Amino acid sequence: MSIRAKISEIVSCKADAVWSVADIAYSDYKNDFSCAIVIAQRYSYFLTEAEYDEEKYNTILLETTRNLNKKIGSLKILLDSYQIKNYVPAAVQNDEINLRVPFSFKEAAVHAGLGWIGKSDVLVTKKFGPRVRLGAILLDYPFLTCAKPIKKSFCGDCQVCIKACPDQALYGIDWKPGLTREDLIDYKLCNLKRSGFFMEYGRKSACGHCILVCPWGLSKSK
Repeated sequence: MSIRAKISEIVSCKADAVWSVADIAYSDYKNDFSCAIVIAQRYSYFLTEAEYDEEKYNTILLETTRNLNKKIGSLKILLDSYQIKNYVPAAVQNDEINLRVPFSFKEAAVHAGLGWIGKSDVLVTKKFGPRVRLGAILLDYPFLTCAKPIKKSFCGDCQVCIKACPDQALYGIDWKPGLTREDLIDYKLCNLKRSGFFMEYGRKSACGHCILVCPWGLSKSK
């Protein structure tokens, strides 16, 4: 069985995730790694916008992240067994001011052809919509074929995420390559509003309204 087939067996055997390979020549890791395996893990269960409950939604995020991390861990074991240099980048922000991670999974997912950036500044996949958690593992293995990056949005005239945002932080701009986060969302306002729930939840609000209302992937999620 080829390495690619073994990766598929680990990641998508339950049909609850999509994955692909991204050329990371655009990233700060280009001198150490040739590509990244990028995974979009479907939410562990479906929750409609009408059913939104903060604790239920946060539980979905935690469960989905655990499922994703298990797959990332299994991939690392596989790559180590082949003595392929690899690295799992941190998913946690180390910059609370600029709210950036060392390696953007969302940007990698676009380069891996998994989806595009929606008007809510989250990745949207055709199969699952934005109801996914993203993960990646970088590797120095030039023999995996990299996907073609997505270069346009498929959101069209849809505005449902804009209307669903409780803080009106979304600008309603249709994404295209070259646009930045600042072009799509007032991310500082979004973070400020979410941070206001520390006293109540002991964490930021998960606030998934713009994600749950998205029509992409709805038929696949139920």
